[in-house]
Amino acid sequence: MQFLRKVDSFRTIPKDLSEGTVTGAVLTMVAAVLCGVLFVCELAAFVTMETQTRIVMDSNQDKMLKINFDVTMSDLSCDHVTVGVYSHGFGGDRLNITRNIQRQRIDHQGNDKGHAYTDDELLELDSNEQQLTEQEQAEYDSDWSSSSDSFRHDNFDGVIESHDYTMLLFYADWCPPCRAFKPVWNEFEASANRPTSNNIVDADGKPLGKGLRVLKINCVDFRQACVDESIQSFPAVRLYRRTLGAAKKFSNYEGERSVKGLYEFLKTEVAKRHLHVGAKHHSVFAEGCRIKGFVEVSRVPGTLHIEAKTSDSKMLNGAFTNVSHTVHHLSFGEESPLLTGGGLPIPQQYKQHIAPLDGRTFNVDRFHQAPHHYIKVVSTTFESLNGLRSYQMTHQHRMANIPKKATPQAKFSYDLAPVEVIVSEERKKKWYDFFTSALAIVGGTYTVMGLTSGLCNMASRSFKQRVGKLG
Repeated sequence: MQFLRKVDSFRTIPKDLSEGTVTGAVLTMVAAVLCGVLFVCELAAFVTMETQTRIVMDSNQDKMLKINFDVTMSDLSCDHVTVGVYSHGFGGDRLNITRNIQRQRIDHQGNDKGHAYTDDELLELDSNEQQLTEQEQAEYDSDWSSSSDSFRHDNFDGVIESHDYTMLLFYADWCPPCRAFKPVWNEFEASANRPTSNNIVDADGKPLGKGLRVLKINCVDFRQACVDESIQSFPAVRLYRRTLGAAKKFSNYEGERSVKGLYEFLKTEVAKRHLHVGAKHHSVFAEGCRIKGFVEVSRVPGTLHIEAKTSDSKMLNGAFTNVSHTVHHLSFGEESPLLTGGGLPIPQQYKQHIAPLDGRTFNVDRFHQAPHHYIKVVSTTFESLNGLRSYQMTHQHRMANIPKKATPQAKFSYDLAPVEVIVSEERKKKWYDFFTSALAIVGGTYTVMGLTSGLCNMASRSFKQRVGKLG
């Protein structure tokens, strides 16, 4: 026992040699409160679970991927909606989906029950929405006189489609009547191509302006274009009218080869059409269609697309359909109520990436456009939830321009990441970290308070000596 007392590192001081002070009592209470607060904070940190993530190579060996969708097409009736999947791998399989899909008719809000566009409305809207660069406009406004000028002259259809009316002279340099007629045509061309001076109006008395272009084409340099247009003699004058179909519409000029005769013919033909009727975009169908279901596809990149089709009872010009839509739900993989119904504490930063498109609307306000969605799918495993597997995704989209004769499609292109996210929950502190911190709090607090008490006592004694109150 005597030996143990010799190695005692925590020797006590007899009470007769110690003295209690008010300062020491205050600092003792402060130390006790501080220790209690810090201990509670450390205990809270110890019992708190922290979400941890790590990235590994994707271990999912499933051969199929399930796509769940619930989409409302605002202006496509259920009779004309088709859903398909195009796979970018294994031969590029294209599948039209009919199973596991429900179609529900949705009424429009408002009085307009929908009606088809007239040809004049389509032409006006298509013309108003046409956007050409300065280079493209210069290309389509130029004469096809020589194949060695600065223009390509490789799109005759583009010339016709870029103007409401295009009046063309087909000629050959070796043709004597062509050479005799060419000065007259040049005078007429220069005058008619000035929008402020040609005085050409449509059936409503509205000026044609820049919607008219007068050109000439040399059938020696551009023989194939003249062959395609079935030109059989020279000179030949035609007035082409811009159309929306594959077949061109034109009128042949057989009158007097004079500026006056050409103008009279031009005015008469243009006055037959209503070119500016104040057309606006409107609903075509009296209802929309809500499409809900799922499809299982190979786990390779692909595209889910929704578009219009011709029904058994009604033909449809698919190029002018509207694929505006609202995504009520879009997700990948098996839908677990634990994920969607809040049954398990899935961290919010993961929930928001399970179905980020839900509730979003994508409207199209012009012809020949369609929303194109790009989705990156990432396999995710929640280790703390018994290995629950899900898919997160990131989303971007753009309004894609569609060729004029193509049918717009609402596309959802998806690609699977080659990695997998593992989500686990761990305590922020290990048990030994907690005990180490607790001891450090107690020891450190009382050490600091002891030093503070000693300094206060020294200061007090020094002050009393100076004022003569100490022995």
